[in-house]
Amino acid sequence: MNNRAKYIAVDEEKNKKNNRIQYIRECFSIIYDEIDLRCKPSRETSLALTKLEEAQFWAIKSVTREV
Repeated sequence: MNNRAKYIAVDEEKNKKNNRIQYIRECFSIIYDEIDLRCKPSRETSLALTKLEEAQFWAIKSVTREV
Protein backbone atom coordinates (compact mmCIF):
# COMPACT_ATOMS: atom_id res chain seq x y z
CA MET A 1 0.00 0.00 0.00
CA ASN A 2 1.21 3.48 -0.84
CA ASN A 3 2.46 5.35 2.25
CA ARG A 4 0.19 8.30 1.46
CA ALA A 5 -2.87 6.06 1.76
CA LYS A 6 -1.87 4.30 4.97
CA TYR A 7 -3.60 4.97 8.26
CA ILE A 8 -1.33 6.70 10.72
CA ALA A 9 -2.26 6.29 14.37
CA VAL A 10 -2.23 9.55 16.29
CA ASP A 11 -0.17 9.38 19.43
CA GLU A 12 -2.60 10.12 22.26
CA GLU A 13 0.01 12.01 24.29
CA LYS A 14 0.91 14.17 21.31
CA ASN A 15 -2.78 14.88 20.74
CA LYS A 16 -3.13 15.98 24.39
CA LYS A 17 -0.17 18.33 23.99
CA ASN A 18 -1.65 19.78 20.81
CA ASN A 19 -4.93 20.40 22.64
CA ARG A 20 -3.08 22.18 25.46
CA ILE A 21 -1.10 24.29 22.98
CA GLN A 22 -4.30 25.23 21.17
CA TYR A 23 -5.89 26.27 24.47
CA ILE A 24 -2.85 28.45 25.30
CA ARG A 25 -3.12 30.10 21.88
CA GLU A 26 -6.83 30.77 22.38
CA CYS A 27 -6.20 32.37 25.76
CA PHE A 28 -3.46 34.60 24.40
CA SER A 29 -5.69 35.49 21.46
CA ILE A 30 -8.26 36.93 23.87
CA ILE A 31 -5.60 39.11 25.48
CA TYR A 32 -4.31 40.28 22.08
CA ASP A 33 -7.86 41.23 21.09
CA GLU A 34 -8.39 43.18 24.31
CA ILE A 35 -5.16 45.11 23.87
CA ASP A 36 -6.05 45.91 20.25
CA LEU A 37 -9.51 47.04 21.33
CA ARG A 38 -8.64 49.05 24.43
CA CYS A 39 -5.15 50.46 23.83
CA LYS A 40 -4.20 53.17 21.38
CA PRO A 41 -1.21 52.42 19.16
CA SER A 42 1.90 53.57 20.99
CA ARG A 43 5.37 52.50 21.94
CA GLU A 44 3.98 51.12 25.20
CA THR A 45 1.35 49.08 23.37
CA SER A 46 4.02 47.72 21.03
CA LEU A 47 6.15 46.72 24.00
CA ALA A 48 3.18 45.05 25.69
CA LEU A 49 2.45 43.05 22.54
CA THR A 50 6.09 42.06 22.18
CA LYS A 51 6.22 40.83 25.78
CA LEU A 52 2.95 38.99 25.28
CA GLU A 53 4.36 37.26 22.19
CA GLU A 54 7.40 36.24 24.23
CA ALA A 55 5.22 34.88 27.03
CA GLN A 56 3.17 32.89 24.52
CA PHE A 57 6.34 31.48 22.97
CA TRP A 58 7.68 30.30 26.33
CA ALA A 59 4.34 28.89 27.47
CA ILE A 60 4.07 26.77 24.32
CA LYS A 61 7.74 25.83 24.52
CA SER A 62 7.19 24.53 28.06
CA VAL A 63 4.51 22.15 26.80
CA THR A 64 6.59 20.90 23.88
CA ARG A 65 9.67 20.26 26.02
CA GLU A 66 7.88 17.96 28.49
CA VAL A 67 9.25 14.47 28.54
